[in-house]
Amino acid sequence: MPLLERNMVDLQDARAQAERMRLSEDKPGKQLKSDNLKGREQHKDSMLRHGLCVSESMTPVLEKRIKEVCERLLIPRRSVTAFVYNGADVQADCVIDSTDSCVLRFTSGLVNLMNEKEFQFVAAHELGHFLLGHGACSKYTGDDTAEGFMTQRARELSADRIGFLGVDDLDESMQAIIKTASGLGDEFLRFDVSSFMSQTEMLSNPSKGESLNSTHPSMLIRCRAMLWFSMSVPSLEDLKKTPDSVIRNVDKKVTRDLEKFVDGQVRARKRELGDDIALWKSCILIINEGAFKKDIQDRLAIELGADSLIGLKSFFESHSTEEIEKEADIRLNKVVTSLFKEFPSSADDIETTGIKLAYNIIGA
Repeated sequence: MPLLERNMVDLQDARAQAERMRLSEDKPGKQLKSDNLKGREQHKDSMLRHGLCVSESMTPVLEKRIKEVCERLLIPRRSVTAFVYNGADVQADCVIDSTDSCVLRFTSGLVNLMNEKEFQFVAAHELGHFLLGHGACSKYTGDDTAEGFMTQRARELSADRIGFLGVDDLDESMQAIIKTASGLGDEFLRFDVSSFMSQTEMLSNPSKGESLNSTHPSMLIRCRAMLWFSMSVPSLEDLKKTPDSVIRNVDKKVTRDLEKFVDGQVRARKRELGDDIALWKSCILIINEGAFKKDIQDRLAIELGADSLIGLKSFFESHSTEEIEKEADIRLNKVVTSLFKEFPSSADDIETTGIKLAYNIIGA
C-alpha cells in the first residue's frame, strides 16, 4: 500500500475515534480541503528558521511524549511536526497545514513549566483540534460572531477530552490546566483539584458568564467538564465500550455548566431574538386577524411573558392600524437581520421556531 494511502487510512481511524469524544455543542465545520490550506506551509518554514524541531536526537523527552500521544490517538508520527520556540508565555497551538498533517508549536515557557505527562496532555489536546478539523488557530476560524465564539469554546472542551485520553491520567490533565491558569510550577503548587474547582462557588455573578469574545472557557469550567467526562469514560479502552448515549448524557451536564457559567449572555441573547421574532410576527398576524382577542393575549403571556403582553398592548393603543402594520414589519426585519448576523449557523432554525410560535399564539 502506498505511503499516502496508509496515512489516510490511519487518520480515518484516528478521526473516527476522536469524533466519539466531540462535545455535542462543538458543531462540525466544513471539511478541510487542500484549497483552504494554501499558504500554511509558511508556518513550518518560519518555525524551522526560528524554533527547535522536536526530535529524538535534540529533544528526546518531548519526542517520547509526542510519539506516545500519536500512538494512543492512532495518528502516524509522520503526520505531526512539532516545534519549541522561545517565549515566556504558557502557550501551545496547532496549525493544520494539509489534510493529513499538522504543526504543533509550544513555547519554552510551557515546556519548562510542565512535567512530562502534563506536556503530553497539552500535546494531545492540540492534536484533538487537528483530528476534529477545528482549523486550529482561532485566527483561521473566520467566525467572530457570538455564535462563533460559543463554538470555539466548545471546541476547547472537545480537545480537553482527547487530551485527557491521550495521557489517560485525570490528575495530570487537570494539573496541566491549573498550571496554565496560574503560571505556577511545582515549587509553589500543592495540587488540590477540589479546592480549585470550588472557586465556582465564590463567583459573585455566575450567570453573567464569560466575555462574549472569549475563545476559551475558564479553566474552572474546563476542569469540571473533564471531570464529568472522566467519570463515564475513564480510559481509551473504556471509550470503545461506552455507548454514545452515555457520552451524550455527559454532554447535557457540560451544556448546563456552559449555560450557567460561560455562555449565559449569548444563550440569553439567542432566546431574546427568537422571542422577538415570535412577538413581531404575532403582531402582524393579529393585524390580519382584525382583533387582539383575549385568548390570544393569554397565549402570548404564557409563551412570551406578561411584560411582552403589556408592551404589545401599549404598542397597539399608541399607534394606528396602518402604523402598527408598517412598524411591526420594520421591527421584524430588524430582528431577523440581527439574528443572521449574530447567529448565522442556527439563524434559520431560530427564525422558523419563532414564526411557528407566533402562529401557535394566534391559534392558526
